[in-house]
Amino acid sequence: MMSWKWTDVWHRSRESWHWPLLPPPRPGPSQNAGEFPFQNYCITIDEKTLALGPVYLENLFDHLIVHYIFCPRSLEEAGLLALAALKGLVQPDISRARCLVNIFTDIVVDSFRLERSPDDEKKVLLGWKRLAEQADLMPLDKVILGFLRDYWGTALPSCSRPEVDLLGRVFSPGIRERSLWQRQCRQTAKILEPFLPGILGRGQIRCLEILNGNANNAPLNYAAGLDLRQYEEVLAVLGLKGDLQRWYRDQSYCIEIRETPRSRRESYPSAPVKWRLTDPCSELDYAYSQSLAPRLIPGVTTYKRGKETGRLAPAGANVPDLLVVLDSSRSMEGPKIGTKTHKATLAAFKACWFAHSKGAEIAAINFSEKYLALPWTRDLNAVEDVLVEFFSTRTHIPGKAIREFAEQRPGCLILCITDTHIQNLYQEWDDIKKASEAGNFVLFCIDQAYKDKHVEEALASLGHVYYINRLEDLVSLVVDVTGRAYSGESFISSQ
Repeated sequence: MMSWKWTDVWHRSRESWHWPLLPPPRPGPSQNAGEFPFQNYCITIDEKTLALGPVYLENLFDHLIVHYIFCPRSLEEAGLLALAALKGLVQPDISRARCLVNIFTDIVVDSFRLERSPDDEKKVLLGWKRLAEQADLMPLDKVILGFLRDYWGTALPSCSRPEVDLLGRVFSPGIRERSLWQRQCRQTAKILEPFLPGILGRGQIRCLEILNGNANNAPLNYAAGLDLRQYEEVLAVLGLKGDLQRWYRDQSYCIEIRETPRSRRESYPSAPVKWRLTDPCSELDYAYSQSLAPRLIPGVTTYKRGKETGRLAPAGANVPDLLVVLDSSRSMEGPKIGTKTHKATLAAFKACWFAHSKGAEIAAINFSEKYLALPWTRDLNAVEDVLVEFFSTRTHIPGKAIREFAEQRPGCLILCITDTHIQNLYQEWDDIKKASEAGNFVLFCIDQAYKDKHVEEALASLGHVYYINRLEDLVSLVVDVTGRAYSGESFISSQ
């Protein structure tokens, strides 16, 4: 029968680290040897761990808490370390990268704790000494223990391998400088790769979003610098699924739409002023003038209500629904970083997100020789599913579908993004013309160097046209038009 409660130990650990907002642990089945106690996004403690006593349990709680408040702390930082580990491996592998990120963060966390106080040092060494006593240590574990012996100056088992000194050089600047973590993690992965696997590093990467169970919703803001393959690998290291839709969504988080609503100017009554013969008779305040004098003498005893003009809050306006028409033909080059498809889809994602946040319904058409259409909806995920499709065939714009959607929502904003290599424009012209009359048509013409002049001239008569001479300008133009459309300013104004 235990004379102590593990809940008291957890309370003491949280108090020691200034009460981090973490879910309480829960009892559970035994874990595999060497793995940290995670189950269903929560710290899980088993009977074997409880049998090791309150001091060891407090050390374990402290170790996990510092993972969530210091290293890697956030899912984004964990992703950067995962990318660094993948770059450090000669043969990139998801499971090996995950193991090396865990080893690196364990070293950082326990080095940080060791420096904090003598009591923390005792708890840290208790855990590592217990590891050193295990009979099934592998070369990886021995190298790490030998490095920590020299790095911390403690009585852990020594190791004569040259990799111990290499690790010492990597960590010689210390572990508090976050800007060095990625380089240190990459170098650690390069040094330790030949020794994998070991007891250390097993289990999932420990960070706050994973513990709280919201890792699937947390964005990686640096996704704009990763191609799709790298992005999927980084998320796989984190134990998450990366796909084309999430890749675009994470990139769009970095794009800011600034709202610049125009205020109204309106007149309102002010103090009485003299009414003169040159003023309209309708402005004379007869009752007020009679109350001041028995006779009405123009300009002397006659008064009118003065008016002043001032800026007021923007008038409420109906939010236009949004129809996105996206070209995914072969000439758009496909979903790779820097292509027309990449920029166009990224711009469409951000426009849809902003319109959705303003309460608009959204419809989407993704077209090539075939097309995929989604009727008006508030389901943003369904819209994004349509936008990420890439058909890679000829450019045949579906005029009838555009017209039908536009007529269902009169006054809607129609954003059409294409390289204007449209081969069936004149067959679909009547429908497209009617669509532009039902809604507000805004066209973004990419690839001016290879433009079809006749197609471009015809489309220019439908609404406002933006000619994209530099592909880098596409996203900012779409964002600018969307921001003005949903902040009270006319989106077809050229001012």
